[in-house]
Amino acid sequence: MTPSRRTMSLNFNLSGVGHHASAWRHPDSRTDQALDVEYYVRLCQTAERGGFDSIFIADTPALRGDPNDALANTPFEPLTLLSAIATRTTHIGLIPTVSTSYSDPYTVARQVASLDLISKGRAGVNLVTSAGDHVARNHGRERHIPHADRYARAREFVQVLERLWGSWAPDAVLADREAGTMIRPGGITPIDHVGEHFSVAGPLTVPPSPQGRPPIVQAGASPAGIELAAAHADAVYARSMSIDETRGVYRSIKTRAAELGRDPHSIRVLPGVVPYVAATEAEARRLVREIESRLVTNPNALTALGVMLGIDLSGYSPDDAVPVHLLPAPEDFNGSVTGFVELRTMAVDEGLTLGRLAGRLGGLAPLGMWALIGSGEQVADQLQYWFENEAADGFNLMMPIAPGGIESFVEHVVPILRERGLVRAGYEGTTLRSHFDLSLDTPSPLH
Repeated sequence: MTPSRRTMSLNFNLSGVGHHASAWRHPDSRTDQALDVEYYVRLCQTAERGGFDSIFIADTPALRGDPNDALANTPFEPLTLLSAIATRTTHIGLIPTVSTSYSDPYTVARQVASLDLISKGRAGVNLVTSAGDHVARNHGRERHIPHADRYARAREFVQVLERLWGSWAPDAVLADREAGTMIRPGGITPIDHVGEHFSVAGPLTVPPSPQGRPPIVQAGASPAGIELAAAHADAVYARSMSIDETRGVYRSIKTRAAELGRDPHSIRVLPGVVPYVAATEAEARRLVREIESRLVTNPNALTALGVMLGIDLSGYSPDDAVPVHLLPAPEDFNGSVTGFVELRTMAVDEGLTLGRLAGRLGGLAPLGMWALIGSGEQVADQLQYWFENEAADGFNLMMPIAPGGIESFVEHVVPILRERGLVRAGYEGTTLRSHFDLSLDTPSPLH
């Protein structure tokens, strides 16, 4: 399935106060509303007004070492928050994050299918393997599941999800009052899955929505992550360290998908971008200076850095050199491998102190993401260049500050992208699959 008219996907990465480490301290942020569901509804309605394909909520089921992170990101459990947002929006897709390492596939299949019905076919799911021992300790383990094992579990997890979502036939529901038959004989079938990690009889208790099966999103640039994405993902959240590196990941995913017999055009690769946008470049750069001026030395920065590196830095000071000799080899690291490799390369190649390396975590953009600064036209130019040069099918937009970030993007960038024919003038379908130009729009048995 090759789309007749390729358009750019815009994905809103929802964060309560913004993705910059100091966003919560800026006077234009809404830190006082971080626990108000109405605030999140308004943010998402703005994205829907801009024609965004989807809302995405990242999630880690544990707090890191820095208590300031407690409300820095969206503090709600993603499926719960998106269920509330679903009732106040009409078209935009809804994508929660779920850990395949610490979740049960039947429960997840049921929850996501329920969100899909509530939203009339607008749900997807971002499947991650999680990272770090701090997550493991919230789920009955002292150490995180080894990298190879958690990806093997993730592969089977996806297979179970897909089979459960297919356990109802599209025409399963007859609702024949005269004959007394609600469900067509054979319309619902068990899956009887028995694997290395899961034993699931099925069938699911929830029938499919108008889009048939919720799209699956995946993030991860390691070889195992690329393999999982190429085999199962409908969309991929990617890093954006440079256009050349991102283009390499883009091609790797598409090439491997083709080798597995999939149409590479059916997978949307969406690099993360942090746009600082305003009416003029000068105004955008003034916003950067305002936010950066509030970046203070964080007493917990070394703790957070230690989590990212997988070592204990409690006995070190910011002026100390990075203890490179303590860093594990990438193949032995049991957290987020891509982020770890980037930090390790900085430490080895640039000779940074621990304080300076920790400072990279609080820069203009989260680690491995592209900070894009300028007017609406300048930002649109850069997004168009990546889109037209095999680096992206769209973007996972991580607004540095909320609500101003999404409001400025919709006001200054979206109209230019529409004028250039890069994004749709409006929604052409009602399901997330239709927004992503995916082919599996299977009718629900209830519609």
